[in-house]
Amino acid sequence: MPAALSAGFAGQALAEEPSIEEIVVTAQKREQRLQETPVAVQALAGELLDDISVRDLNEVMTLVPGASEELSNTPGLRRFQIRGIAQSLGDSTVGYYVNDAAFIGYQINFAPVARTFDIERVEVLRGPQSTLYGNGSMGGTVRYITRKPDLVDFEGAFRAAYTDTAGGDNGNYFDGVVSLPLVEDRLGVRVAASQEVTGGYQEDAFGNEDINEFQITTVRGEMLWRPADSVSIELMALTNEAESDGGTLLISLDPPVGTSLPGDYNNNFFDLYSGTLEWDLGFATLTANVARVEFDNESEQVLPFPFAPGGLLSVAYATDSEALNSETRLVSQGDGPLQWVLGFFYSDSESEADTATNLPSLLPPTQAAYGSESVSVFGEISYSLMDGTLIPLVGLRYFTDDRDSTTIGGGIDSSLDDTFDSWNPRFNLQWLPREDTNLYINIAKGFRSGIFNTPFYCSGLHRGLGGLPCSDAVDSDTLWSYELGAKWTLADGQVLIDLAGYYMDWQDVHQAAPFLGLFQSYQFGDAEVIGLDVGLLYAPASIEGLTLQVTANFNQSEFVDLDPTLDATVVADEGDELPFVPDMTLSATASYSWSLTGNWMGHASLSYSRIGSQLGQFGTDAEGDDRDLLRARIGASVGNFGVYLFGKNLLDESDAIYSQTPAMGLVTFTQDYPRQIGVEVGYDF
Repeated sequence: MPAALSAGFAGQALAEEPSIEEIVVTAQKREQRLQETPVAVQALAGELLDDISVRDLNEVMTLVPGASEELSNTPGLRRFQIRGIAQSLGDSTVGYYVNDAAFIGYQINFAPVARTFDIERVEVLRGPQSTLYGNGSMGGTVRYITRKPDLVDFEGAFRAAYTDTAGGDNGNYFDGVVSLPLVEDRLGVRVAASQEVTGGYQEDAFGNEDINEFQITTVRGEMLWRPADSVSIELMALTNEAESDGGTLLISLDPPVGTSLPGDYNNNFFDLYSGTLEWDLGFATLTANVARVEFDNESEQVLPFPFAPGGLLSVAYATDSEALNSETRLVSQGDGPLQWVLGFFYSDSESEADTATNLPSLLPPTQAAYGSESVSVFGEISYSLMDGTLIPLVGLRYFTDDRDSTTIGGGIDSSLDDTFDSWNPRFNLQWLPREDTNLYINIAKGFRSGIFNTPFYCSGLHRGLGGLPCSDAVDSDTLWSYELGAKWTLADGQVLIDLAGYYMDWQDVHQAAPFLGLFQSYQFGDAEVIGLDVGLLYAPASIEGLTLQVTANFNQSEFVDLDPTLDATVVADEGDELPFVPDMTLSATASYSWSLTGNWMGHASLSYSRIGSQLGQFGTDAEGDDRDLLRARIGASVGNFGVYLFGKNLLDESDAIYSQTPAMGLVTFTQDYPRQIGVEVGYDF
């Protein structure tokens, strides 16, 4: 279906009767046609994700050029990088949003791994977005755009599937959504729910099989109220529960032997509550959003230890975090040459983390508390010249963040606090020489706030025993990005091309270095990243229902200036590649819909991704592998009913995503989920 797949990279055409349906995005805080945005943005439609059996953000990111998974210790806590700007131990380098709600907070530094069922689209902005999106968006921003309640028609859908896992247990998933208009054109509600069980496939050191079963449950409710034509109020509640036996780390890839032992578990829960007011004032649109994020993590890890009861040390972790985020902005309206955005952002977050063992005499319990209160003011202004063909834009954001950290136990009690601030400009020049051509230059500064190390590990081990220059407070790191982009619509809207070349100068890079296997954060020096994004979408008018798409990224990343006190100690050299950064990514997708017989329609898709190898965390020479992922789907539908056969990781790729040698020569890995074959039935009403 061209309309569904059109959002894969650049999803609209400018021709009078395009073959590819137009896609409108809100990546720059205003509605714009995707192909006319002067930034590198990708919009993946929910229909596309359904068509190729993509169900979560981890799979979504395999379709994004220059994006990849970093180190994810559990299926419910995942980290990603975009364009080589990896997170390590600090705040996330990718900003995450659900509609206008910011999913951020001190110590909430992971992606919201909710299922993508009933999503309108996922927008991925590549490169620093700190002017409009603030702290943590120095590598890029991911926005979930949900499907809104229908204020006219009652509608719903149901999906159910059974899956078979190579070398592991079976799995299943169930999805359902209902949208109900309560007052026509004025008030409606929508409720979507998804539950999935993925079968375990790992062994443990004792020979127990299929130990890492994972269950995730996502429920989202939304209410849309339009008391007047110019005013809308949207309320949303999103809850996500991810429960797993053990984690994702392995000590062997073939057979897959996990680091987990009997009794290990990791449960993660997050809730996101959001309220948004949108008011059309005529000259501008006022948008005000208030969001609350609540996150709880409960986990236990069992380790061999001769002095513990029964020779097994049990370590229990509990984290309780919450954040209140609020943004208010005015966005100009109309077709005049002057356009502007003006906004204010406030965030207040706190987190508590407790650790306890079954050997308190030797390893006493510890408690840690973290707090952050930040304020940002931002704006952008542009003016169209030469009949709208030349559009210069300037933007600026000021950010200040008061942070504190308190640790009790472990022999060292400490209290730390500091203030981190940053000015973050953006300069953009867009040239539209023809209706089918969009050329732009984008220069932007990215940043993230500073953090605190753990005093016992930092001063007692890294600094005291290891002689490393570990600092209790680690200042902000920043980068400047210089990007040249071009977008073309060719062949009467049948072909879309998207190119973006970039250079990034990353200063005071946050990375983690180990001592005795325990990592702390450092500012290692400076790094450079040079890269090229490529996108091609082809929907031939001569073959209705066929869409072909390719995206790719090629990059070179390296440290150019390292702190000499760290250079020798952590076995690193200037010229080394950055951790967690594959030098290339490639994605190719083909989808075809056709008439079978009578009212029956056939649907088929094939999607291939290749992700290059990436180094492990800083200070080791372990490296992951090149990986090839293949997924396919084929089925038929009649009316509102459909049945499909699908497969994921059909090549049964089992090489390492991530490889690390943290201590005593013990190599650990993560890998992709094994080959999965499934059958899905669905009904829309």
